[in-house]
Amino acid sequence: MTEDPPLRDAILQIIQANPGIHFREIQRKSGAAVGQVEYHLYQLEKSERIHYRMDGKVKRYFTTAGTGLKQRRIIYYLRNPVSRELIYTALQKGGIDRACTERGRRSLQEKKNGIIQEMLEEGILEECAGEDFIYCLNDPGMVTDTLNKFRESFLDTLTENIISMLDRS
Repeated sequence: MTEDPPLRDAILQIIQANPGIHFREIQRKSGAAVGQVEYHLYQLEKSERIHYRMDGKVKRYFTTAGTGLKQRRIIYYLRNPVSRELIYTALQKGGIDRACTERGRRSLQEKKNGIIQEMLEEGILEECAGEDFIYCLNDPGMVTDTLNKFRESFLDTLTENIISMLDRS
């Protein structure tokens, strides 16, 4: 097997350190031109070393090694702002209540309910038996372990969340 070009190795390392990263962020972190990043992503996909999952119109990239399927699913949902808020709520409060799903304009409520259904199907959430919450995390330990393992890759996201929270105040 021939050795990868340095830029391809760098892109692979960026994705390994930041699973669920999107194209523009890869391009920004690598400092490479758009065409170069597209080419190397294509070559990495072709060799099955990375794969992507669509998040609306955005491709989120993952390596095929280093994370399990369940962990990649958790990361995928942590990268999306609506599902991330649902997961953080479930972690902080112990579950998601009806008030959380009904908060916001109708389009946001519909989006939340769609994401909840996806997370139920993928085993991230489960229906709660208690009276306080309607949905709970299936494996909260795995969510916190994933956040800890990829802590640095979520720092930008956390910073953005804090700033947007301050802007709403």
